Amino acid sequence: MAHRKLDIDALDASNQELTQQMQYLSTKTTSELVSSVDQKAAAVRAAITRGNSAEALERALAEPPYGHGMEAAQAANAQLVSEVLTATRAQDIASVVGSLSDDAKDVLLKYIYHGLAKPAEFNCGVLLSWHERVVEAGGLGSIVRVMTDRKTV
Repeated sequence: MAHRKLDIDALDASNQELTQQMQYLSTKTTSELVSSVDQKAAAVRAAITRGNSAEALERALAEPPYGHGMEAAQAANAQLVSEVLTATRAQDIASVVGSLSDDAKDVLLKYIYHGLAKPAEFNCGVLLSWHERVVEAGGLGSIVRVMTDRKTV
């Protein structure tokens, strides 16, 4: 096996050290990320009050905080995305999802699964209706990409 630089057999999902190494490493500190999420929240809430759900969702999904030790920023951004999802009218969901890029749909699906994992904190009924529309627009490939991606929100 001299042709391999990486021992493929050593890779498994339970290896926490490898998972942490493979996650996206941010150059910002946790406090900087939390303050950037707070700044983003002001713009997102302004878009929601104007009734522009598509813009609000695009801003909320832009530059999600990834990485180990960024739980405060990740939770704040997840709550922000949840606010946008619950503020959007049911008949507008398809058009909002249609306006998103494929990468943004994948990030949205990550937040949907994050919310479904915590039913006490998030409205699962709203998340399931969004899930239906995202899978319609993105196909099953979106689910596979989200489930296999090591970057979690």
